[in-house]
Amino acid sequence: MEKDEVERTEKIKYSDEKEERLDKFLSEKLNLSRSFIQKIIEQGLVSINNRIISKKSEKIKKGDMIEVKIPKEKKIRIEKSDFPIEILYEDENYLVLNKPAGIVVHPSGKYKKDTIVNVILDRIEFEIEDEASEISLKKGQIRPGIVHRLDREVSGVLIVAKNQESVSKASEAFKERNVKKIYLALCFGKTEKKEWIIKKPIGRSRGEKIMRISEKGKLAETIIRKICSDGQRMLTLFEIEPITGRTHQIRVHLSSEGFPIVKDEMYGGGGQKLESLKKQIGKKFFEHEGIFLHALSIEIFGKKFVAPLPWYFEGIIKSLWGELPPTISEALKS
Repeated sequence: MEKDEVERTEKIKYSDEKEERLDKFLSEKLNLSRSFIQKIIEQGLVSINNRIISKKSEKIKKGDMIEVKIPKEKKIRIEKSDFPIEILYEDENYLVLNKPAGIVVHPSGKYKKDTIVNVILDRIEFEIEDEASEISLKKGQIRPGIVHRLDREVSGVLIVAKNQESVSKASEAFKERNVKKIYLALCFGKTEKKEWIIKKPIGRSRGEKIMRISEKGKLAETIIRKICSDGQRMLTLFEIEPITGRTHQIRVHLSSEGFPIVKDEMYGGGGQKLESLKKQIGKKFFEHEGIFLHALSIEIFGKKFVAPLPWYFEGIIKSLWGELPPTISEALKS
């Protein structure tokens, strides 16, 4: 791996009686991410007692002298993107968008352009450096105006604040749960229940991408309302109202109850079930990025904003049930 230009050198003497992993110790001591420390170990920028270390799991012991060469942060240009996106509402303080599935909300280590932030750069009043550090991107810290998020795989209504005062106001509304959000989810499975509440804590094990129901996680609460079912194909269309806003909350809660969202392979909505459904109703509804979860509406500051369904979501509903259920068609008219 190519070495980056060195910015500074740190020398640390390990004085603890207990042995410890090198990467863990340096991450905590230098306040740098463990993945960043592991990267510079791989680059040969870390030595113990004048011996260059290549193993991330190397153990250090009392008296060891550690030398770390910290490379300069790479700068990555944040550029304006021009791909089309539907604007549902705009005033001097807020921008309300209909986010397509497959689009990330803000830049990160993997997605540096063509995010929602890249699209709205010329519409918001924040001072943003032309270039961002690689570490800032990896931590997902470049998010001007973003007061709530939708997963990359999810479509629907997204509110963006255009200035710092509006960010504070909207963030407070979300924090105090003075915002009502409604989602639509097409799921595998059938139920006789009309409505229920899921209260299960959600967490993530270190190093994992997926979230899980975990007693050590944060409390999460979701209201589930059945709109209609197709017993032959074992599918149910739900209206979802999340009370809390945990990462992947709706996806994890529905899957934990036996209703994985169609096309959500991360949480059980893929595999043989999905292939069988494609054969039954045709592949055209599945040739798109994202899953069958759509943020239909959001109510905040006394206003309600509604995002029309993507063509494939509306199409599959009409294919299964002949028309849009009144719950959805009425919402789209409001």
